[in-house]
Amino acid sequence: MTRSSPGSFAVTLDAAIDESGLSLDRLRHHLAARGVRLSRSALSYWRRGRSQPEREQSMLAVTHLESVLGLAAGTLTAQLGPKAPRGRWLGEPADRIERRRLWPQLRALSGDLRPPPDGQLSFWSIHDRMVLDEQGCERALRVRMVAEAAVDGVDRLMTYYQSDSPLTADPCYRFVRSARLGRVCVDRVTGMVAGELRLARPLARGEVTVVDYEIRFLPSTPLDHYHRRFTRPIPEYVCQVHFGQRIPVNVRSYEQRCPGGPRHPGDALTVGATHVATLALRDARPGIWGVCWRWDGNSVNNELRPGNSSQAARIVHKGLGQT
Repeated sequence: MTRSSPGSFAVTLDAAIDESGLSLDRLRHHLAARGVRLSRSALSYWRRGRSQPEREQSMLAVTHLESVLGLAAGTLTAQLGPKAPRGRWLGEPADRIERRRLWPQLRALSGDLRPPPDGQLSFWSIHDRMVLDEQGCERALRVRMVAEAAVDGVDRLMTYYQSDSPLTADPCYRFVRSARLGRVCVDRVTGMVAGELRLARPLARGEVTVVDYEIRFLPSTPLDHYHRRFTRPIPEYVCQVHFGQRIPVNVRSYEQRCPGGPRHPGDALTVGATHVATLALRDARPGIWGVCWRWDGNSVNNELRPGNSSQAARIVHKGLGQT
């Protein structure tokens, strides 16, 4: 399967700038040291997809950008497609939240894992299924991702997991399909886990793959919510929480822009005879989307009362490039 990938120059440039940690002014300084003059507005327009380089001097600047940002030669220039009328280029504005804002604890693991730039994969759909045990603790997270390569040579994707409390044991990846498990880095103190899935073969730009996997957990504190973090929009997201015999009350969806930000309540969700609550979204914007619930106060510890949910372990997961 293939599909057109407009704006991949902007996506790749934006992700590379993000990963470098350099401001636009610092980038201009590095370019100036190489004898290349480029305005701040031009850089901003390029990374947002509002325009793309056309003139010879601009193309020269792109080759130097590849070097400054640590990209392989041709990474950016190969993505400059045909011009559209009136000197504008085909593409869409980059709509995203920086990965470091959604995953502030990831920086401690990035040095060992060296995750690829965000945006190399775009996701058509993601389906999460969180399975809880009879005590309301997480037992397994089952994931299916449909992802498209935005650039040539994509050979891996990243998975991220974050707990609110320190981990007592490492989660276990199982049942990986269309990929194999690569490196897994764990920081038990912060509860941050970053796992690498190596694709069966490198993807060409526009190729689509379907990846399945499961993460198993040791029993911990009962959960009162689950969510996924998206750096980019996603056409379809489905989140299902499978409760055991213990059924919570007041189950509903919610949205957050960033961790620690205000939580905006969404629709009430029904838990039917199958004991499953389902959140289904189309064209979800970047940010945090999830399901939260409240346990019956007669059957759980006081630490899970509304307003004190920080005591509960939180499980979150995101695929690279969200998206």
